[in-house]
Amino acid sequence: MRKKPWFYLFLFGLALLLALYTRLTMAPTAEDFYLFPDAPFWLFLQALLIVGLLDRLHARAVRRGQASGQAGYFFGLLWRGALLFVGLTQLLTAGLELTHIGHDNYAGWYPVVRSLASDAFLYLLVGSVYLPFLYQQHAAQVRVEVERLEKEATQARLQALQQHVDPHFLFNNLNILAALIESANSAAHDYVVHLANLYRYLVRTRQQDAVPVAEELAFLRDYQFLLQRRFGAAYVFEEDVQVPAEELQHLLVPPGVGQELLTNALKHNLGSRARPLRVRLTLTADSLQVSHARQPRPVPAPGEGSGLAGLRARLALLHDTPVRIDDTAEHFSVTLPLVRRAPVPE
Repeated sequence: MRKKPWFYLFLFGLALLLALYTRLTMAPTAEDFYLFPDAPFWLFLQALLIVGLLDRLHARAVRRGQASGQAGYFFGLLWRGALLFVGLTQLLTAGLELTHIGHDNYAGWYPVVRSLASDAFLYLLVGSVYLPFLYQQHAAQVRVEVERLEKEATQARLQALQQHVDPHFLFNNLNILAALIESANSAAHDYVVHLANLYRYLVRTRQQDAVPVAEELAFLRDYQFLLQRRFGAAYVFEEDVQVPAEELQHLLVPPGVGQELLTNALKHNLGSRARPLRVRLTLTADSLQVSHARQPRPVPAPGEGSGLAGLRARLALLHDTPVRIDDTAEHFSVTLPLVRRAPVPE
C-alpha cells in the first residue's frame, strides 16, 4: 500500500525515539550515554520490514477473500507477521555470523535469547502502532468498494427499467393479438402465452432485489421457448436441476440474471442446424451455472464484458461469494452463488 511522506517521517521518528530509549536504559549516567549514529537508521529499516510484511499478509488475505474488519483478523496478522519477522532477522543474523561480519551473536544461549527478545519487542511495538493505520485503510477500501457496487447495481437496474415497455400497453396488445389468432393455431397461442408470462415476470420483479429460484427457472423456460421458436435447432437448451422442487422456493437469486446469461451466450456465439450451440443450465443447492462451448461469431459483438460487470455488482450486494467465470478457448461458464432464504419465525 502506498504511504504518504508523513508516515515515513513518523516511522523514522519512532525509530529514533526507540534508539534513544535503548541507550538511556543502558547508560546509568550522562557520561556513559552514547548514541551510535547508525542505530536509528537500522531500526528504521527494520520498521519498514515490519510494515511491508503486514501489508503483504493483508493483501494476500484480500485476494483470497479472507480479510475482514474483525479484531481477530488483525491479531492473526500480528502473530503471523511476528513469526516471519523474527525468522527473517535471525536468518540475516546467522548469515552475518557465517560471513564473519557479525560476531558473538550465537556465543551461548544468552545472546540468542537477547536477540529474539529484542526482535520481538521491536516488532510488537511497530506492529501495534501500525495496525490502526492498516485498519483505517481497510475500512476506507471497503467503503469505496461498497459504494462502487451499489452504483453499478443501481445502473444495472436503471438500464433494465429503461428497456421495459409500458406493461399496460404491452398486455393490452398481447390480449388483442391472442383474440385475433384462430383457435386452431395452437402454436401461435402458445407463443403469445409464453411471451405474456415472460413480460409479466419482468414487470412484477423489476423492483425486487431477489426472487425464489423456482420463479426464475419458470421464467427461463418461457424465455427458452421463445428463443427456440425464433432460432429453431441452432440453439439447444439443457437443464440439470439437482435440487428438490420444494427447495427451490427457499433459494434466492436476483431476477433476470438467467436471462442475461442466456442472452450473453447467444450474443457472442454462433449456432446453426449443422452445429448447434448447447447451453446447459446446472442448478445445485449452492449455485446456478450456465455453460456452453465456445463458438465465437466471425465478428465479435459490441460491449463484451459490460453485462457480466453489472451481474457481478448485483450478486455482490446479496452474497459474499463472487461470481465465478471459467473462460477457456473451448469452453465458457458463469457460476452464480445462491442465497438461502432466512427462516420465518413462527
